[in-house]
Amino acid sequence: MKKETYTYLQLREVFHLEFLRLLSRKINPNYYALKGGVNLRFFCNSFRYSEDMDIDIHTIEVGALRDVVMKILQSVFFQDNLKTFGIERIIPPDITKAKQTQTTQRFKVHLITPASEDLFTKVEFSRRGFKGEVIVQSVLTPISRLYKTPPLIIPHYNLQSAAFHKIEALSSRVMIQARDIFDLYILTSQYKPLLLTGSRGNEEGIKISESQFKKAYENVFEVDFKQFRDTVISYLTAEDQSVYDSSSLWDEIKLKVANYIEEIRGACV
Repeated sequence: MKKETYTYLQLREVFHLEFLRLLSRKINPNYYALKGGVNLRFFCNSFRYSEDMDIDIHTIEVGALRDVVMKILQSVFFQDNLKTFGIERIIPPDITKAKQTQTTQRFKVHLITPASEDLFTKVEFSRRGFKGEVIVQSVLTPISRLYKTPPLIIPHYNLQSAAFHKIEALSSRVMIQARDIFDLYILTSQYKPLLLTGSRGNEEGIKISESQFKKAYENVFEVDFKQFRDTVISYLTAEDQSVYDSSSLWDEIKLKVANYIEEIRGACV
């Protein structure tokens, strides 16, 4: 049987997937939630791959989480499993230099291929409180089938929360990110805004002010095609890259996202 060959994007993704599998065996699912681009990819039909993975966490103390993560990364079982996908070895972070604070724990990892290519990725845990609704679900079947891995059930933020996170990020980042706009574009077909009475947010702790909605709307139009091409297109498949490598299409995406932000704002009364 011919061995599957995976792209660099897929190698990072299968690392994220199998890391989460081992993490789910070590940490109570009530204590963490997957967020960001990997959440959108694994649960929201996103076709944008992610270089890094972000997780919200609480209750688990810094030292305990550090030890769990390092044991996973240094595990012979984990490394041998990843070899079947084309990751020859993992270089864990130098934990004496890694950021390990009460609010952020960052683990920079290098994935080495048989051809000695070095693929960088990062797993970051945040303790800034949970914002939104966390649900427990199986990773989408097409993702598991791509790598022929067993089903995986993990906690993650739901669609509504993901959309609010992206609007919040778009309104507050010092450097506006094209990926936030593109992720909202993907969410336009996944999440229909619901009428939210009483606050500009949902009942689980996400509140977006009128000024934040206004800023997010304005920032959509601040990102030019060059930034989108340089920071987002390379995280799409070759087929999708050929489709989205167009300045006129990027303009259409921005317009669609701006209208979507207004639609969500209108649902928050």
